[in-house]
Amino acid sequence: MRSAGRLISRGICTRCTCTGQRRAFASAPLNKLHHSKLTFSQLTRTGTAPHALARSWRQYTSAASADQTTAGFKATVGLELHVQLLAAQKLFSAASAKWNEPPNTNVNVADAGFPGALPQLNPECVQLAARAILALNGQIQQRSAFDRKHYFYADQPLGYQITQQHHPIGRGGYVDLGSLDGLEYVKRIGIHQLQLEQDTAKSIHGVYPGHVLVDLNRAGVALIEIVSKPDVDTADEAVMYVRKMQNLLRHIGVSNCNMEEGSLRCDVNVSVYRDGEDRLSGTRCELKNLNSLKVIRGAVNAEISRQIAVVQRGDNVEQETRGYDAQSDTTFVTRTKEAAPDYRYMPEPDVPEIHINESWITRLRKTLPETPEAVMSRMMPQYGLVQEDVETMLGEPGCTAFFEQAVVGRDPKRVLSWITSEVFGQLAYRSQRLIGSSLTVPQFTQIIDALSSDAITSGQAKQLLIEFMDGEQRTIDELIAAHGWEVISDDGKLRVISKQLLDTHPKEVARYLKGQTRRLNFFVGKLMQATNGQAKPQNASEIMKELLEARR
Repeated sequence: MRSAGRLISRGICTRCTCTGQRRAFASAPLNKLHHSKLTFSQLTRTGTAPHALARSWRQYTSAASADQTTAGFKATVGLELHVQLLAAQKLFSAASAKWNEPPNTNVNVADAGFPGALPQLNPECVQLAARAILALNGQIQQRSAFDRKHYFYADQPLGYQITQQHHPIGRGGYVDLGSLDGLEYVKRIGIHQLQLEQDTAKSIHGVYPGHVLVDLNRAGVALIEIVSKPDVDTADEAVMYVRKMQNLLRHIGVSNCNMEEGSLRCDVNVSVYRDGEDRLSGTRCELKNLNSLKVIRGAVNAEISRQIAVVQRGDNVEQETRGYDAQSDTTFVTRTKEAAPDYRYMPEPDVPEIHINESWITRLRKTLPETPEAVMSRMMPQYGLVQEDVETMLGEPGCTAFFEQAVVGRDPKRVLSWITSEVFGQLAYRSQRLIGSSLTVPQFTQIIDALSSDAITSGQAKQLLIEFMDGEQRTIDELIAAHGWEVISDDGKLRVISKQLLDTHPKEVARYLKGQTRRLNFFVGKLMQATNGQAKPQNASEIMKELLEARR
Protein backbone atom coordinates (compact mmCIF):
# COMPACT_ATOMS: atom_id res chain seq x y z
CA MET A 1 0.00 0.00 0.00
CA ARG A 2 2.93 2.30 0.75
CA SER A 3 4.37 1.97 -2.76
CA ALA A 4 0.95 2.36 -4.31
CA GLY A 5 0.47 5.59 -2.37
CA ARG A 6 3.77 6.94 -3.64
CA LEU A 7 2.96 6.08 -7.22
CA ILE A 8 -0.47 7.65 -6.97
CA SER A 9 1.02 10.83 -5.54
CA ARG A 10 3.20 11.06 -8.63
CA GLY A 11 0.20 10.51 -10.91
CA ILE A 12 1.41 7.10 -12.20
CA CYS A 13 -0.91 4.19 -12.94
CA THR A 14 0.34 1.16 -10.98
CA ARG A 15 -1.18 -1.53 -13.19
CA CYS A 16 -0.53 -0.69 -16.86
CA THR A 17 0.87 -4.15 -17.55
CA CYS A 18 -1.29 -4.48 -20.65
CA THR A 19 0.83 -1.92 -22.47
CA GLY A 20 4.10 -2.55 -20.73
CA GLN A 21 4.58 1.11 -19.86
CA ARG A 22 3.58 3.48 -17.08
CA ARG A 23 0.92 6.13 -17.75
CA ALA A 24 0.06 9.39 -16.05
CA PHE A 25 -3.40 9.36 -14.48
CA ALA A 26 -3.95 13.00 -15.42
CA SER A 27 -3.73 12.21 -19.12
CA ALA A 28 -5.56 8.89 -19.05
CA PRO A 29 -9.19 8.96 -20.22
CA LEU A 30 -11.83 7.74 -17.81
CA ASN A 31 -12.25 4.44 -19.63
CA LYS A 32 -8.59 3.65 -18.82
CA LEU A 33 -9.09 3.89 -15.05
CA HIS A 34 -9.77 0.17 -14.92
CA HIS A 35 -5.99 -0.30 -15.08
CA SER A 36 -5.84 0.55 -11.39
CA LYS A 37 -6.85 -2.35 -9.15
CA LEU A 38 -7.15 -0.13 -6.07
CA THR A 39 -10.59 0.75 -4.73
CA PHE A 40 -11.59 4.37 -4.21
CA SER A 41 -11.43 3.96 -0.43
CA GLN A 42 -7.86 2.70 -0.79
CA LEU A 43 -7.00 5.67 -2.96
CA THR A 44 -8.33 8.19 -0.47
CA ARG A 45 -6.88 6.34 2.54
CA THR A 46 -3.37 7.01 1.26
CA GLY A 47 -4.03 10.74 1.63
CA THR A 48 -2.10 11.43 -1.53
CA ALA A 49 -4.63 10.97 -4.33
CA PRO A 50 -5.22 14.28 -6.18
CA HIS A 51 -8.77 15.71 -6.09
CA ALA A 52 -8.94 15.49 -9.88
CA LEU A 53 -8.13 11.76 -9.73
CA ALA A 54 -10.65 11.20 -6.97
CA ARG A 55 -13.32 13.03 -8.95
CA SER A 56 -12.49 11.07 -12.12
CA TRP A 57 -12.69 7.81 -10.19
CA ARG A 58 -16.15 8.68 -8.92
CA GLN A 59 -17.33 9.73 -12.36
CA TYR A 60 -16.01 6.54 -13.91
CA THR A 61 -17.37 4.14 -11.32
CA SER A 62 -20.74 5.91 -11.08
CA ALA A 63 -21.14 5.99 -14.87
CA ALA A 64 -20.18 2.33 -15.18
CA SER A 65 -22.72 1.23 -12.59
CA ALA A 66 -25.41 3.91 -13.06
CA ASP A 67 -28.10 1.40 -13.99
CA GLN A 68 -27.39 -0.78 -10.94
CA THR A 69 -27.17 2.25 -8.58
CA THR A 70 -30.38 4.09 -9.54
CA ALA A 71 -32.51 1.18 -10.71
CA GLY A 72 -35.83 1.21 -8.90
CA PHE A 73 -35.38 4.71 -7.41
CA LYS A 74 -36.67 8.14 -8.33
CA ALA A 75 -36.03 11.59 -6.88
CA THR A 76 -38.29 14.40 -5.73
CA VAL A 77 -36.82 17.89 -5.88
CA GLY A 78 -38.18 21.27 -4.81
CA LEU A 79 -36.43 24.62 -5.10
CA GLU A 80 -36.43 27.87 -3.15
CA LEU A 81 -35.08 30.87 -5.05
CA HIS A 82 -34.05 34.02 -3.17
CA VAL A 83 -34.15 36.88 -5.67
CA GLN A 84 -32.90 40.41 -5.02
CA LEU A 85 -35.33 42.99 -6.41
CA LEU A 86 -34.28 45.89 -8.64
CA ALA A 87 -35.64 48.45 -6.20
CA ALA A 88 -33.72 51.68 -5.62
CA GLN A 89 -34.30 51.57 -1.86
CA LYS A 90 -34.49 48.83 0.74
CA LEU A 91 -37.65 46.99 1.70
CA PHE A 92 -38.35 48.86 4.93
CA SER A 93 -36.10 51.93 4.82
CA ALA A 94 -35.07 54.80 2.57
CA ALA A 95 -31.44 53.62 2.44
CA SER A 96 -30.00 52.83 -0.98
CA ALA A 97 -30.24 49.18 -2.03
CA LYS A 98 -26.75 49.31 -3.61
CA TRP A 99 -25.18 46.73 -1.33
CA ASN A 100 -21.81 46.49 -3.14
CA GLU A 101 -20.59 49.99 -2.25
CA PRO A 102 -18.05 50.75 0.56
CA PRO A 103 -19.01 48.81 3.71
CA ASN A 104 -21.70 50.21 5.99
CA THR A 105 -22.41 53.28 3.85
CA ASN A 106 -25.95 52.39 2.75
CA VAL A 107 -27.57 51.77 6.11
CA ASN A 108 -29.90 53.65 8.42
CA VAL A 109 -31.19 53.16 11.96
CA ALA A 110 -33.97 50.79 10.88
CA ASP A 111 -31.57 48.49 9.03
CA ALA A 112 -29.13 48.50 11.94
CA GLY A 113 -31.83 47.59 14.47
CA PHE A 114 -31.67 50.71 16.62
CA PRO A 115 -34.27 50.67 19.40
CA GLY A 116 -37.39 52.60 18.45
CA ALA A 117 -36.63 52.66 14.71
CA LEU A 118 -39.74 51.56 12.81
CA PRO A 119 -39.86 49.93 9.37
CA GLN A 120 -41.77 51.61 6.54
CA LEU A 121 -42.77 49.45 3.57
CA ASN A 122 -41.36 50.43 0.15
CA PRO A 123 -44.27 50.29 -2.38
CA GLU A 124 -41.84 49.75 -5.30
CA CYS A 125 -40.91 46.38 -3.81
CA VAL A 126 -44.57 45.38 -3.60
CA GLN A 127 -45.07 46.24 -7.27
CA LEU A 128 -42.00 44.26 -8.37
CA ALA A 129 -43.09 41.22 -6.37
CA ALA A 130 -46.57 41.47 -7.86
CA ARG A 131 -45.12 41.64 -11.40
CA ALA A 132 -43.18 38.47 -10.69
CA ILE A 133 -46.16 36.42 -9.53
CA LEU A 134 -48.28 37.59 -12.48
CA ALA A 135 -45.51 36.64 -14.91
CA LEU A 136 -45.42 33.20 -13.26
CA ASN A 137 -49.14 32.71 -13.97
CA GLY A 138 -49.94 32.97 -10.27
CA GLN A 139 -52.43 34.92 -8.20
CA ILE A 140 -51.70 38.12 -6.31
CA GLN A 141 -53.19 37.85 -2.85
CA GLN A 142 -55.41 40.84 -2.19
CA ARG A 143 -54.50 40.56 1.50
CA SER A 144 -50.96 39.74 2.58
CA ALA A 145 -49.07 40.27 5.82
CA PHE A 146 -45.58 40.08 7.31
CA ASP A 147 -44.17 37.82 10.02
CA ARG A 148 -41.12 37.90 12.24
CA LYS A 149 -38.76 34.95 11.83
CA HIS A 150 -36.58 34.95 14.95
CA TYR A 151 -32.95 33.90 14.98
CA PHE A 152 -29.84 35.44 16.44
CA TYR A 153 -26.75 35.87 14.32
CA ALA A 154 -24.27 38.64 13.59
CA ASP A 155 -25.66 39.21 10.09
CA GLN A 156 -29.18 39.83 11.46
CA PRO A 157 -29.01 43.03 13.55
CA LEU A 158 -32.73 43.03 14.38
CA GLY A 159 -32.57 39.56 15.90
CA TYR A 160 -35.29 38.52 13.45
CA GLN A 161 -36.10 38.64 9.75
CA ILE A 162 -39.29 40.24 8.43
CA THR A 163 -40.82 37.82 5.93
CA GLN A 164 -44.20 36.49 4.74
CA GLN A 165 -44.36 32.92 5.96
CA HIS A 166 -48.11 32.63 6.46
CA HIS A 167 -49.72 35.27 4.22
CA PRO A 168 -47.49 35.77 1.15
CA ILE A 169 -48.15 38.27 -1.60
CA GLY A 170 -48.44 35.54 -4.24
CA ARG A 171 -49.66 31.95 -4.48
CA GLY A 172 -49.90 29.41 -7.27
CA GLY A 173 -48.52 29.67 -10.77
CA TYR A 174 -46.22 27.49 -12.81
CA VAL A 175 -43.25 27.33 -15.18
CA ASP A 176 -43.41 25.13 -18.28
CA LEU A 177 -40.24 23.47 -19.56
CA GLY A 178 -40.02 22.14 -23.12
CA SER A 179 -38.00 21.99 -26.31
CA LEU A 180 -36.96 25.66 -26.17
CA ASP A 181 -35.38 24.93 -22.79
CA GLY A 182 -33.53 21.84 -24.04
CA LEU A 183 -36.00 19.31 -22.68
CA GLU A 184 -37.26 16.54 -24.94
CA TYR A 185 -40.61 16.44 -23.18
CA VAL A 186 -42.99 18.99 -21.65
CA LYS A 187 -42.78 19.46 -17.90
CA ARG A 188 -44.85 21.82 -15.72
CA ILE A 189 -43.34 22.88 -12.40
CA GLY A 190 -45.80 24.43 -10.00
CA ILE A 191 -45.20 27.43 -7.75
CA HIS A 192 -46.30 27.06 -4.13
CA GLN A 193 -45.89 30.69 -3.06
CA LEU A 194 -43.93 33.91 -3.56
CA GLN A 195 -43.13 36.03 -0.55
CA LEU A 196 -41.42 39.33 0.22
CA GLU A 197 -38.63 39.36 2.79
CA GLN A 198 -35.50 41.15 3.97
CA ASP A 199 -31.98 40.13 3.07
CA THR A 200 -29.38 39.71 5.80
CA ALA A 201 -26.13 41.60 6.25
CA LYS A 202 -22.89 40.24 4.80
CA SER A 203 -20.44 38.44 7.07
CA ILE A 204 -16.78 38.76 6.08
CA HIS A 205 -14.40 36.11 7.39
CA GLY A 206 -10.63 35.88 7.41
CA VAL A 207 -9.68 39.55 7.54
CA TYR A 208 -8.81 39.48 11.26
CA PRO A 209 -8.15 36.02 12.75
CA GLY A 210 -10.81 35.10 15.26
CA HIS A 211 -13.12 37.93 14.19
CA VAL A 212 -16.00 38.26 11.74
CA LEU A 213 -16.68 41.62 10.08
CA VAL A 214 -20.24 42.65 9.24
CA ASP A 215 -21.28 44.88 6.32
CA LEU A 216 -24.82 46.18 6.79
CA ASN A 217 -25.21 47.49 3.22
CA ARG A 218 -27.16 44.36 2.27
CA ALA A 219 -29.21 44.23 5.48
CA GLY A 220 -32.82 45.01 4.61
CA VAL A 221 -32.43 44.80 0.83
CA ALA A 222 -35.69 43.51 -0.67
CA LEU A 223 -35.91 39.86 -1.72
CA ILE A 224 -38.63 37.67 -3.06
CA GLU A 225 -38.51 34.00 -2.16
CA ILE A 226 -40.08 31.79 -4.82
CA VAL A 227 -40.95 28.35 -3.48
CA SER A 228 -41.66 25.68 -6.07
CA LYS A 229 -43.80 22.62 -5.59
CA PRO A 230 -41.88 19.31 -5.39
CA ASP A 231 -42.46 18.65 -9.10
CA VAL A 232 -38.83 18.40 -10.26
CA ASP A 233 -37.45 14.91 -10.92
CA THR A 234 -33.85 15.43 -12.08
CA ALA A 235 -30.89 17.75 -11.73
CA ASP A 236 -31.25 18.77 -15.39
CA GLU A 237 -34.86 19.85 -14.79
CA ALA A 238 -33.73 21.84 -11.73
CA VAL A 239 -31.09 23.69 -13.76
CA MET A 240 -33.52 24.42 -16.60
CA TYR A 241 -36.07 25.72 -14.08
CA VAL A 242 -33.55 28.13 -12.52
CA ARG A 243 -32.27 29.29 -15.92
CA LYS A 244 -35.84 29.93 -17.08
CA MET A 245 -36.55 31.88 -13.90
CA GLN A 246 -33.44 34.00 -14.55
CA ASN A 247 -34.54 34.83 -18.09
CA LEU A 248 -38.12 35.62 -17.07
CA LEU A 249 -37.30 37.84 -14.08
CA ARG A 250 -34.68 39.76 -16.06
CA HIS A 251 -37.07 40.17 -18.98
CA ILE A 252 -39.80 41.74 -16.85
CA GLY A 253 -37.33 43.98 -14.99
CA VAL A 254 -37.75 42.44 -11.54
CA SER A 255 -34.12 41.42 -10.89
CA ASN A 256 -30.78 41.07 -12.67
CA CYS A 257 -30.57 37.51 -11.23
CA ASN A 258 -26.74 37.43 -11.29
CA MET A 259 -25.86 34.35 -9.27
CA GLU A 260 -22.17 35.30 -9.17
CA GLU A 261 -22.95 38.44 -7.15
CA GLY A 262 -25.67 36.88 -4.99
CA SER A 263 -28.69 38.49 -6.65
CA LEU A 264 -30.10 34.99 -7.09
CA ARG A 265 -29.44 32.30 -4.49
CA CYS A 266 -30.86 28.81 -4.52
CA ASP A 267 -31.76 26.23 -1.87
CA VAL A 268 -32.82 22.76 -3.03
CA ASN A 269 -34.81 20.08 -1.19
CA VAL A 270 -34.06 16.52 -2.30
CA SER A 271 -35.57 13.15 -1.39
CA VAL A 272 -35.63 9.71 -3.04
CA TYR A 273 -38.28 7.01 -3.17
CA ARG A 274 -38.70 3.58 -4.70
CA ASP A 275 -40.75 2.99 -7.83
CA GLY A 276 -44.39 2.50 -6.91
CA GLU A 277 -44.18 4.52 -3.69
CA ASP A 278 -45.59 8.00 -3.13
CA ARG A 279 -43.19 10.64 -4.50
CA LEU A 280 -43.32 12.46 -1.15
CA SER A 281 -42.57 9.35 0.92
CA GLY A 282 -38.83 9.96 1.10
CA THR A 283 -37.03 11.95 3.79
CA ARG A 284 -36.16 15.43 2.61
CA CYS A 285 -32.71 17.00 2.92
CA GLU A 286 -32.08 20.65 2.14
CA LEU A 287 -29.03 21.81 0.18
CA LYS A 288 -28.23 25.44 1.05
CA ASN A 289 -26.56 28.33 -0.76
CA LEU A 290 -26.04 26.89 -4.24
CA ASN A 291 -24.59 29.79 -6.23
CA SER A 292 -24.34 28.63 -9.86
CA LEU A 293 -26.15 26.41 -12.33
CA LYS A 294 -23.19 24.05 -12.42
CA VAL A 295 -23.21 23.76 -8.64
CA ILE A 296 -26.96 23.12 -8.60
CA ARG A 297 -26.59 20.24 -11.08
CA GLY A 298 -23.65 18.73 -9.19
CA ALA A 299 -25.26 19.09 -5.76
CA VAL A 300 -28.59 17.54 -6.75
CA ASN A 301 -26.92 14.58 -8.49
CA ALA A 302 -24.54 14.02 -5.58
CA GLU A 303 -27.34 14.13 -3.01
CA ILE A 304 -29.57 11.77 -5.01
CA SER A 305 -26.70 9.28 -5.26
CA ARG A 306 -25.95 9.60 -1.53
CA GLN A 307 -29.54 9.03 -0.45
CA ILE A 308 -29.94 6.02 -2.75
CA ALA A 309 -26.76 4.52 -1.31
CA VAL A 310 -28.07 5.08 2.25
CA VAL A 311 -31.37 3.34 1.47
CA GLN A 312 -29.63 0.46 -0.31
CA ARG A 313 -27.52 -0.14 2.80
CA GLY A 314 -30.74 -0.53 4.77
CA ASP A 315 -30.25 2.70 6.71
CA ASN A 316 -32.66 5.62 7.06
CA VAL A 317 -32.04 9.01 5.47
CA GLU A 318 -31.88 11.62 8.22
CA GLN A 319 -33.64 14.92 7.71
CA GLU A 320 -30.90 17.53 7.76
CA THR A 321 -29.44 20.60 6.10
CA ARG A 322 -26.41 19.93 3.91
CA GLY A 323 -23.83 21.83 1.89
CA TYR A 324 -22.07 20.85 -1.32
CA ASP A 325 -18.34 20.54 -1.93
CA ALA A 326 -17.81 20.92 -5.67
CA GLN A 327 -14.18 19.84 -5.45
CA SER A 328 -15.00 16.41 -4.01
CA ASP A 329 -18.49 16.29 -5.59
CA THR A 330 -20.09 15.34 -2.28
CA THR A 331 -22.61 16.84 0.13
CA PHE A 332 -21.90 17.27 3.85
CA VAL A 333 -23.97 17.89 6.98
CA THR A 334 -24.28 21.45 8.23
CA ARG A 335 -27.25 21.06 10.58
CA THR A 336 -29.28 18.07 11.73
CA LYS A 337 -33.01 18.06 12.42
CA GLU A 338 -32.36 18.05 16.15
CA ALA A 339 -30.23 21.20 15.80
CA ALA A 340 -32.69 23.04 13.55
CA PRO A 341 -33.71 26.35 15.14
CA ASP A 342 -37.22 27.17 16.28
CA TYR A 343 -37.94 30.39 14.42
CA ARG A 344 -40.96 31.28 16.60
CA TYR A 345 -42.90 33.00 13.82
CA MET A 346 -45.21 35.76 14.96
CA PRO A 347 -47.17 38.49 13.13
CA GLU A 348 -45.05 41.59 12.46
CA PRO A 349 -46.66 44.30 14.63
CA ASP A 350 -44.86 47.29 13.08
CA VAL A 351 -45.80 46.73 9.41
CA PRO A 352 -49.49 46.97 8.40
CA GLU A 353 -51.12 44.38 6.16
CA ILE A 354 -51.02 44.92 2.40
CA HIS A 355 -54.43 45.30 0.76
CA ILE A 356 -54.57 45.26 -3.04
CA ASN A 357 -57.69 45.83 -5.12
CA GLU A 358 -58.56 44.17 -8.43
CA SER A 359 -58.24 47.35 -10.50
CA TRP A 360 -54.60 47.76 -9.37
CA ILE A 361 -53.87 44.17 -10.40
CA THR A 362 -55.53 44.72 -13.79
CA ARG A 363 -53.47 47.84 -14.47
CA LEU A 364 -50.26 46.07 -13.46
CA ARG A 365 -51.03 43.07 -15.67
CA LYS A 366 -51.29 45.37 -18.72
CA THR A 367 -47.72 46.59 -18.17
CA LEU A 368 -46.20 43.12 -18.50
CA PRO A 369 -44.31 42.42 -21.74
CA GLU A 370 -44.63 39.31 -23.87
CA THR A 371 -43.37 36.17 -22.22
CA PRO A 372 -39.87 35.06 -23.25
CA GLU A 373 -41.36 32.00 -24.99
CA ALA A 374 -43.67 34.18 -27.06
CA VAL A 375 -40.82 36.54 -27.93
CA MET A 376 -38.58 33.68 -29.09
CA SER A 377 -41.31 31.98 -31.11
CA ARG A 378 -42.06 35.26 -32.91
CA MET A 379 -38.62 36.80 -33.36
CA MET A 380 -36.70 33.76 -34.60
CA PRO A 381 -38.67 33.34 -37.85
CA GLN A 382 -39.43 37.05 -38.24
CA TYR A 383 -35.80 38.19 -38.21
CA GLY A 384 -33.97 34.98 -39.11
CA LEU A 385 -32.36 34.67 -35.67
CA VAL A 386 -31.37 31.57 -33.75
CA GLN A 387 -32.56 30.79 -30.23
CA GLU A 388 -29.26 31.86 -28.62
CA ASP A 389 -29.55 35.31 -30.24
CA VAL A 390 -32.97 35.95 -28.75
CA GLU A 391 -32.03 34.48 -25.36
CA THR A 392 -29.04 36.84 -25.19
CA MET A 393 -31.29 39.84 -25.76
CA LEU A 394 -33.89 38.56 -23.31
CA GLY A 395 -31.20 38.58 -20.63
CA GLU A 396 -31.00 42.39 -20.87
CA PRO A 397 -34.25 44.14 -19.85
CA GLY A 398 -35.60 46.29 -22.68
CA CYS A 399 -33.21 44.89 -25.27
CA THR A 400 -35.73 43.10 -27.48
CA ALA A 401 -37.83 46.29 -27.75
CA PHE A 402 -34.66 48.30 -28.52
CA PHE A 403 -33.72 45.78 -31.23
CA GLU A 404 -37.15 45.77 -32.85
CA GLN A 405 -37.22 49.55 -33.08
CA ALA A 406 -33.68 49.71 -34.46
CA VAL A 407 -34.02 46.89 -36.99
CA VAL A 408 -36.75 48.50 -39.11
CA GLY A 409 -35.33 48.80 -42.64
CA ARG A 410 -31.93 47.45 -41.57
CA ASP A 411 -29.99 44.17 -41.60
CA PRO A 412 -31.07 42.20 -38.48
CA LYS A 413 -27.72 40.41 -38.22
CA ARG A 414 -25.77 43.66 -38.24
CA VAL A 415 -28.07 45.31 -35.70
CA LEU A 416 -27.92 42.24 -33.45
CA SER A 417 -24.13 42.03 -33.71
CA TRP A 418 -23.68 45.66 -32.70
CA ILE A 419 -26.09 45.36 -29.79
CA THR A 420 -24.67 42.15 -28.33
CA SER A 421 -21.01 43.03 -28.85
CA GLU A 422 -20.45 46.79 -28.80
CA VAL A 423 -23.44 48.02 -26.80
CA PHE A 424 -23.33 45.15 -24.29
CA GLY A 425 -19.58 45.66 -23.96
CA GLN A 426 -20.05 49.31 -23.05
CA LEU A 427 -22.84 48.44 -20.60
CA ALA A 428 -20.63 45.89 -18.86
CA TYR A 429 -17.73 48.34 -18.69
CA ARG A 430 -19.97 50.98 -17.13
CA SER A 431 -21.94 48.54 -14.92
CA GLN A 432 -25.12 49.90 -16.50
CA ARG A 433 -28.37 48.52 -17.84
CA LEU A 434 -29.63 49.38 -21.32
CA ILE A 435 -32.81 50.90 -19.92
CA GLY A 436 -30.84 53.26 -17.67
CA SER A 437 -28.17 54.21 -20.20
CA SER A 438 -27.94 57.44 -22.23
CA LEU A 439 -28.06 55.62 -25.58
CA THR A 440 -31.27 56.12 -27.56
CA VAL A 441 -32.59 54.13 -30.52
CA PRO A 442 -32.20 57.13 -32.94
CA GLN A 443 -28.57 57.57 -31.90
CA PHE A 444 -27.86 53.87 -32.38
CA THR A 445 -29.53 53.74 -35.79
CA GLN A 446 -27.56 56.80 -36.92
CA ILE A 447 -24.37 54.87 -36.19
CA ILE A 448 -25.59 51.76 -38.07
CA ASP A 449 -26.72 53.81 -41.08
CA ALA A 450 -23.48 55.80 -41.26
CA LEU A 451 -21.49 52.58 -41.01
CA SER A 452 -23.56 50.86 -43.70
CA SER A 453 -23.09 53.78 -46.11
CA ASP A 454 -19.32 53.89 -45.45
CA ALA A 455 -19.68 57.42 -44.09
CA ILE A 456 -17.59 56.30 -41.09
CA THR A 457 -15.25 53.45 -40.33
CA SER A 458 -15.85 50.74 -37.75
CA GLY A 459 -13.42 52.38 -35.35
CA GLN A 460 -15.12 55.75 -35.73
CA ALA A 461 -18.50 54.11 -35.16
CA LYS A 462 -17.26 52.64 -31.87
CA GLN A 463 -15.97 56.05 -30.82
CA LEU A 464 -19.35 57.62 -31.57
CA LEU A 465 -21.09 54.92 -29.53
CA ILE A 466 -18.88 55.76 -26.55
CA GLU A 467 -19.70 59.46 -26.90
CA PHE A 468 -23.44 58.82 -27.12
CA MET A 469 -23.29 56.59 -24.03
CA ASP A 470 -21.35 59.36 -22.27
CA GLY A 471 -24.40 61.59 -22.81
CA GLU A 472 -23.48 63.37 -26.07
CA GLN A 473 -26.55 65.10 -27.53
CA ARG A 474 -25.23 66.34 -30.90
CA THR A 475 -26.28 64.51 -34.06
CA ILE A 476 -23.95 62.13 -35.80
CA ASP A 477 -23.40 64.59 -38.67
CA GLU A 478 -22.35 67.27 -36.21
CA LEU A 479 -19.97 64.86 -34.48
CA ILE A 480 -18.44 63.71 -37.78
CA ALA A 481 -17.82 67.34 -38.75
CA ALA A 482 -16.37 68.14 -35.33
CA HIS A 483 -13.95 65.23 -35.59
CA GLY A 484 -13.07 66.02 -39.22
CA TRP A 485 -14.31 62.61 -40.33
CA GLU A 486 -16.17 63.73 -43.49
CA VAL A 487 -15.68 61.12 -46.19
CA ILE A 488 -13.58 62.18 -49.19
CA SER A 489 -15.82 61.32 -52.14
CA ASP A 490 -13.62 63.04 -54.75
CA ASP A 491 -11.82 60.17 -56.54
CA GLY A 492 -9.50 62.66 -58.27
CA LYS A 493 -8.18 63.85 -54.92
CA LEU A 494 -7.66 60.27 -53.74
CA ARG A 495 -5.78 59.42 -56.95
CA VAL A 496 -3.37 62.34 -56.43
CA ILE A 497 -2.63 61.21 -52.86
CA SER A 498 -2.31 57.58 -53.99
CA LYS A 499 0.23 58.40 -56.75
CA GLN A 500 2.32 60.34 -54.24
CA LEU A 501 2.33 57.32 -51.93
CA LEU A 502 3.39 54.97 -54.73
CA ASP A 503 6.23 57.30 -55.70
CA THR A 504 7.35 57.49 -52.06
CA HIS A 505 7.53 53.67 -51.64
CA PRO A 506 9.13 52.26 -54.83
CA LYS A 507 10.39 49.10 -53.07
CA GLU A 508 6.89 48.16 -51.91
CA VAL A 509 5.58 48.79 -55.43
CA ALA A 510 8.24 46.43 -56.82
CA ARG A 511 7.30 43.73 -54.32
CA TYR A 512 3.66 43.99 -55.33
CA LEU A 513 4.53 43.74 -59.03
CA LYS A 514 6.64 40.62 -58.30
CA GLY A 515 3.56 38.86 -56.94
CA GLN A 516 3.35 39.96 -53.29
CA THR A 517 -0.26 41.06 -53.70
CA ARG A 518 -0.71 41.50 -49.97
CA ARG A 519 1.33 44.69 -50.24
CA LEU A 520 -1.91 46.23 -51.45
CA ASN A 521 -3.03 46.33 -47.82
CA PHE A 522 0.10 48.30 -46.97
CA PHE A 523 -0.79 51.01 -49.48
CA VAL A 524 -4.48 51.09 -48.47
CA GLY A 525 -3.40 51.60 -44.86
CA LYS A 526 -1.08 54.42 -45.90
CA LEU A 527 -3.89 56.05 -47.87
CA MET A 528 -6.30 55.81 -44.93
CA GLN A 529 -3.60 57.30 -42.69
CA ALA A 530 -2.89 60.13 -45.15
CA THR A 531 -6.60 61.00 -45.29
CA ASN A 532 -7.15 60.70 -41.52
CA GLY A 533 -9.57 57.87 -42.17
CA GLN A 534 -11.77 60.00 -44.42
CA ALA A 535 -11.45 57.73 -47.45
CA LYS A 536 -13.87 54.85 -47.86
CA PRO A 537 -11.85 51.67 -47.32
CA GLN A 538 -13.39 49.90 -50.33
CA ASN A 539 -12.87 52.94 -52.58
CA ALA A 540 -9.30 53.32 -51.38
CA SER A 541 -8.59 49.67 -52.16
CA GLU A 542 -10.02 49.88 -55.66
CA ILE A 543 -8.10 53.06 -56.58
CA MET A 544 -4.80 51.82 -55.16
CA LYS A 545 -5.10 48.47 -56.94
CA GLU A 546 -5.88 50.18 -60.25
CA LEU A 547 -2.81 52.44 -59.97
CA LEU A 548 -0.53 49.57 -58.98
CA GLU A 549 -1.66 47.41 -61.88
CA ALA A 550 -1.09 50.34 -64.25
CA ARG A 551 2.63 50.23 -63.34
CA ARG A 552 3.19 46.70 -64.64
